[in-house]
Amino acid sequence: MTDAQLDNAIVRHAQSASRWKTVCFSALLVAALSAASMGVAAHQTSASAAAPSASATATMQSQAQPTVSPSPTPTITPTPTLAPTLAQVIPAAFANLSQLDGSSTLASAGVELNEMQRSQLMERIEDFRAQGYQASFVVVDMRTGAAIASYGGMPMYTASSIKAPYIVSLAQTGAVDINAVATSATADAAGLNQLITQTLQVSDNDTYEALYKRFGAAPTMQWLAGTGATTGLNGYYGDVTAIDLARMWVNSYDYLFGASADAADAQERTWLAQQMRSSLNSSIAAVHGEGEIVASKAGWIYGEGNLYAYNDAGIVIPAGSMQLSEKPQGYVLAMLTNACARDDLLTALAQTVDDAMRAA
Repeated sequence: MTDAQLDNAIVRHAQSASRWKTVCFSALLVAALSAASMGVAAHQTSASAAAPSASATATMQSQAQPTVSPSPTPTITPTPTLAPTLAQVIPAAFANLSQLDGSSTLASAGVELNEMQRSQLMERIEDFRAQGYQASFVVVDMRTGAAIASYGGMPMYTASSIKAPYIVSLAQTGAVDINAVATSATADAAGLNQLITQTLQVSDNDTYEALYKRFGAAPTMQWLAGTGATTGLNGYYGDVTAIDLARMWVNSYDYLFGASADAADAQERTWLAQQMRSSLNSSIAAVHGEGEIVASKAGWIYGEGNLYAYNDAGIVIPAGSMQLSEKPQGYVLAMLTNACARDDLLTALAQTVDDAMRAA
């Protein structure tokens, strides 16, 4: 081979080697790019599997976390209002009695009458007026001290309705020793026992006058001090207002039924209250059953000395009531009229008042 031919062969070989290098390089480049592309795709797929979509995430979180219900609104139990004790009712009663309009046909203090109560009471009041009589009444709710009155400030003749409050005043002020009297512990006490019993149970005027001559009006006036009373006892009987007669019976409730069971004279007070049960001609007692406690005293006069009266006043306590110093029950009622011998009118008024008190 000539030198020229050798040179040409070398050139062709170099050109061929260069072409193969280019081809190999290109192939390698394509392979590398392809491998890189596949790696990116694999990475994206792996990332997709590792990080689920937002909706899937929410679903997974919902499944992973328990459902929390809103806390229920707490129920607030109101604190019960405690009923007043007798020690609280007594001053409230005196205060309400002082606030009554004594000249009104129907007035109240410490309570609002509903239409039915007002209508029924007005009807009973008009029953007296339509037949030419004067009448006044006062009722005190001993659960609260609230008071209702019709012409409660009009003075009227007491007749014998004053006898029971008078005797209570003797006992509560200590003018008589109720412990000795109830048990007839001495001859003098036995005599007083007889006077008190006859005065309260059959309204004996002679026995009442014997008591009054011995003790006078001073114990009663002392007993009424602090109650707000403006009329009292003037002589054996006299004129009082229904408001003041109600004050006397509120005081009597406190003394007769407010004593605790272990009080030294509890039995003696019970004895005194017992003498006022089933009082002669009591319209209040007439509308109540034997199970209820009714301590009352009626009074009447039919023209003697040109005086006319048919009255009744007292205490009504529902059957089964106990511990009255802590849970006072019932009411006090005072009725003053000149409707002589008209039991029907007083009984109807007493019944209507009782209905109103039960509905209160």
